[in-house]
Amino acid sequence: MGDLGRIIDPHNDESRGITVIPIDRISVSDFNEKTLQGVLAEKTQHRVQWLDKHSEKILTENESNTALIGTNLPWSKTHGKVCLQEGSVSTWIGIDGHKKSSILNQVAVFAARDQVVGIASFEMDVRSLGQLMVQQAYAAQSPTRDLVQRFLDWSKHRVLCYDHVGTVKAIEVYALVVKMARDYGAKFVVIDCLQMISGVCGDNEQERALMSMLVQLAKGFNIHIALVHHARKPDKGGDEYMPTRFDALGSTSISQLSSILAIVWSDKKKQRLLDQQELGVELSAEDEEYLNRPDTRIVVAKNRHIPFEGTIALWQHKSRQFTATPDKKTMCI
Repeated sequence: MGDLGRIIDPHNDESRGITVIPIDRISVSDFNEKTLQGVLAEKTQHRVQWLDKHSEKILTENESNTALIGTNLPWSKTHGKVCLQEGSVSTWIGIDGHKKSSILNQVAVFAARDQVVGIASFEMDVRSLGQLMVQQAYAAQSPTRDLVQRFLDWSKHRVLCYDHVGTVKAIEVYALVVKMARDYGAKFVVIDCLQMISGVCGDNEQERALMSMLVQLAKGFNIHIALVHHARKPDKGGDEYMPTRFDALGSTSISQLSSILAIVWSDKKKQRLLDQQELGVELSAEDEEYLNRPDTRIVVAKNRHIPFEGTIALWQHKSRQFTATPDKKTMCI
């Protein structure tokens, strides 16, 4: 694993005299709450204090409204409603094929205008990831070589990627987040997806340990981590079924430890109607009316820091960029 072969405690890195722990001394089975506290936190006796001892921090929080410091979504109509806050984890769930990865990719591209972002996609290779970024960044369905190079020049010192497709160990996820945040200054990191982390999905104890680990990393480095996660296949309704927060695969700790839980749902019925229309099939008046609906919806099912829970309607341009309005007015970086 090269440079990723060591774990660093974010509260105490080498520049601040922290302990560097070799990976081979920690196994995935060790990732429980007790171990994480020992690895990532100072001694507990220093943490039990009277509330007024933290007066300065609490007053600063109140005065500067730091609860809203973080990454906005690309669409202005969501500003003030959803903020991917530093020091927290968001989880983005959806049925396979409902474009949750594409949504988060666009969020990451637009976040890169103001900060370093890191993307660890274990299901999409770097070539495909880069192509999608260019398309979404410039609303270009078929980007030219010059446009691709323009994006690559722009992305230097802005966008990090983890070049690996396939399963990874939890310890590798830990290490790559540390690498991105500590060595490259990433403030927004995408992990795509939970199902590709071996030995975790389907094991409630390991899922809780992983989520605890991600929360500790987010807090320790003051970054936001966005985790992609699958919803279980519906018993009825097929791909037209819209999941709820209770449809996330695995442990309830995934939603419990997430500051934001977002459900991504694409309207497959609308897509089928559009396909029929393109083939020259005459649609009924009812089906024509149905085509006015959004292409994709983000349902904010949990929002710890802002009192908004509800649906965000989006439309998808042919470039794969998601837009805020049905006229599909696009944005560029």
